[in-house]
Amino acid sequence: MTDDIPEKIPRAPEAVRQEARAFILDWIARRQGSAGELLQALEDEIGWPARHCLAPILDELRASRENPAMDRKYLFYTLSETTVAEALAEGMPPHSEHQSSLDELFRRSRRYWQSKKFALAVEFVAKFREYSPFNNMLVFLQNPLVTYFATANHWQKVFQRTIKEEARGMIILAPRTPVLLVYDVADTEGPPLPDKLELFTKTSGLFNPIILDRTISNCARDKIRVERKAMGPLKGGFSTARGRGTQWKMRVALRDALDDASAYAVLCHELAHIYLGHMGADKEGGWPYRSRLSQNVAEIEAESVAHIVCRRAGLRTHSAEYLADYMEDRADLDSISLDLIARTAGRIEEMGRRLLPPR
Repeated sequence: MTDDIPEKIPRAPEAVRQEARAFILDWIARRQGSAGELLQALEDEIGWPARHCLAPILDELRASRENPAMDRKYLFYTLSETTVAEALAEGMPPHSEHQSSLDELFRRSRRYWQSKKFALAVEFVAKFREYSPFNNMLVFLQNPLVTYFATANHWQKVFQRTIKEEARGMIILAPRTPVLLVYDVADTEGPPLPDKLELFTKTSGLFNPIILDRTISNCARDKIRVERKAMGPLKGGFSTARGRGTQWKMRVALRDALDDASAYAVLCHELAHIYLGHMGADKEGGWPYRSRLSQNVAEIEAESVAHIVCRRAGLRTHSAEYLADYMEDRADLDSISLDLIARTAGRIEEMGRRLLPPR
């Protein structure tokens, strides 16, 4: 009988707000992910109405003097008004039919944070150089078995192959369009594939030293000083904050005996610490503030970024094996931000491609 079926009573706006506020406070205390990851987790836990509470609650928390100094810096520099607005906008693309697919995609990313699959994700993101690290991450979350992917137009134009009728596209993000669909080679049919496709994901191991020179030049743009320094054979380099009153915000030292390829690998790792916010915020908004992270989590994030960038530059490292063991030994790594890892890798990679304009 229909009379016995209880009606679903929607929660009052104030109840949703209270739940959202409690969730956000717990997030700040235990995790320091990006604004996008906070929004995703908030909607997963409470439901989509909670997104309307996010900005006002964070505004209140930023204005409150009761929060610890570390938490307030995280609110101001990582969960800033700008990053929160961008997260809310990215979650609402013009074509609503893609929204549920994107939401589900980012929800699935969580399973890689606490398992060996995280190391596989890092390796996959590093492999495909034709696409950004962030888009590679999106494809991996949808199909970890992909061997080569491209848009339908690319398959037709370059390889004269068409997409199979039953094929399911994978979503990536692209400029000037909400989303693009890409397809694995297994979802195409047509002429035999050229030999060059077999070599697509292999790296030569050769390193172009111009990449290192450009990256160092672009560091000065962000007021990061990079210098060579005599060190013992067991140390590759380090990064540190500069003192007040200097023109530099951060300093990276590289062992002077390192060859260019090794120096680049060390530089990528140390820059990752900076751009991931492990060493404190940039008051001008150059990078976030995430100093609550444990040293273990910070090292895993930085090594993941370095591996992605170096792999895509033609260098092989042992980071993936290291990460696989590390992830297996650590049970509580919820603070790892796959989102920020992919974005930071893309940023450092761009620094090696061209000289960026002054800020």
